[in-house]
Amino acid sequence: MFSTKKRLATLGLTAFAVLAVACAKKVDLGDETVDETDAAAPGEPPKFTPPPAEDGGDADVDVSLPKVLACLGTECPDGYDTCAVTAAFKCGTNLMNDNNNCGACGVSCGGYDPINMTGRCVKGACQFECLTKSDFSGTYDYRNCNNVLDDGCEINVTSDVNNCGVCGNKCAPGVHCISGKCGCSNGKTDCNGRCTDPRNDDSNCGACGNVCTNPTPACSPMPANTAYGCADSECGKLKCKSGFADCNQDTNLGCASDGCETNVKTDPNNCGSCGAKCGADQECKDVGFGPQCYDTCAKSGLTACGDKCVDLLSDKSNCGGCGQSCITPLVGNTVNNCKKGICVLECLPNFADCNGNPADGCEVDLRVHPANCGACGTSCNYGEGQPCIDGKCLMVECDAGVQTK
Repeated sequence: MFSTKKRLATLGLTAFAVLAVACAKKVDLGDETVDETDAAAPGEPPKFTPPPAEDGGDADVDVSLPKVLACLGTECPDGYDTCAVTAAFKCGTNLMNDNNNCGACGVSCGGYDPINMTGRCVKGACQFECLTKSDFSGTYDYRNCNNVLDDGCEINVTSDVNNCGVCGNKCAPGVHCISGKCGCSNGKTDCNGRCTDPRNDDSNCGACGNVCTNPTPACSPMPANTAYGCADSECGKLKCKSGFADCNQDTNLGCASDGCETNVKTDPNNCGSCGAKCGADQECKDVGFGPQCYDTCAKSGLTACGDKCVDLLSDKSNCGGCGQSCITPLVGNTVNNCKKGICVLECLPNFADCNGNPADGCEVDLRVHPANCGACGTSCNYGEGQPCIDGKCLMVECDAGVQTK
């Protein structure tokens, strides 16, 4: 039998051998690995070898900190300035979109109407556009056909025979350019630059310039809703007045006719024309696009006010009742509205009534006001010169705690 000392010595040697074998192997320690080649000397702490980087360990590690806007800013940032001649809020001019101060104070993008152009400020530069103008005689669409900016948009393509509709489109000799198209279509005739239907035009009946007059003797009384004029290219015919039709086709009887007996603007059986019948729960009315069949107002949950179906809770022309209009004189930066059947004045976007006085409307521009920046009562440090930019008090990056701008 072994003595007690010998047994302990044997156990110690066995444990040392096991430990030596274990240290000769790599042991997974999560993200790090212990290797026998890196084994620490007796009495030293263990050594760890990190896993290699994916690019072989040459990649730089980005340890930059996020930028923090922590210091009070006092200088106008790029794209902003104080351009008003009179007193104005600091940095209150956006040079990127101000038509009177585009890119720099005093640079205007307006005043080009005489050469049929308009300008607007886009990203700090004036962008020029051609105008479309209208008056009692028609619409005029101007284009810059010679590509010269100095004389603006010099051509009206609605009537120019050499640039009809678009630059460079020439009409054939003797053909007019009418409303941007060469000549007339749909069976109409060009009568001195005007497309007309000679079959029913009282001023050009059967031929250009043939003006119809009332026959003698005339019917007395006239059949209902009729007048004399051009029909089937002949003058002196009975014609229906606007909004009426001869659905029983008896106007050929002359004075014995019952006239144009059908109101095609309201008759659900003849809506817009004879025989055009509306469906059940529909009515015939003209809401600005000619007589058509529409669902009844009640079916849509609305109220009939004249020829229109309206929501009395939100319609500004019929607020709470038909004919009750919210169109009232406006004060600064406000707009009329109808809320739950009651007329109210509301602030335009970005404006607010900070003094609570309805007499001056929404007097504060929240985008630039340093004492009401973004909201009433939100104050910038305007004593130190901190401006309000787009509804936020200007803050800038710091350099070791020192204000940089």
